[in-house]
Amino acid sequence: MKELKAISVLTLLVISVLIIEITSNENSLKVGDISFVSMNSSDNDGFSISTSVNLLPRTKIHFTDSEWNGNYFGFDESDILWETGNDTINANSVIKFTNINSLPLVSIGNMYGTMRISKKKDAIFAYIGNERMPVKILAACANDKLGFGTLINTNLTNGTTAIVFK
Repeated sequence: MKELKAISVLTLLVISVLIIEITSNENSLKVGDISFVSMNSSDNDGFSISTSVNLLPRTKIHFTDSEWNGNYFGFDESDILWETGNDTINANSVIKFTNINSLPLVSIGNMYGTMRISKKKDAIFAYIGNERMPVKILAACANDKLGFGTLINTNLTNGTTAIVFK
């Protein structure tokens, strides 16, 4: 019986450490640790990001094309959740998200959800936190500066961490 209790305690300890590690992986990310390098709003919608830091295994990053109003995202658009997978993604890696409007594919990790990017006045925000409720916004891109809604309270800088692709 003592062995069973010891195994149970050890199992709970391991699970607690894993939860803390996964949470700290995401919370350690800062604005600019990833950046958008492309945005495609043609028939096969997609985008690419680049990492400036190592992304630890099982890190979760949300993407939305909803406008930011200064406090939260709207509920009128789509969301994607990206989980980085079981391996560390090295700094300076490029991750491609393709066919995100129909049969979504990602070059590394796993992606959940779909997103249709409008040809005009649309933006994509990358953030950590919960769906539609960011703890920290990491980067954004748009095909028109009006697509963002606003950048107030995002800590993003237009032209560096918030890029407009023409």
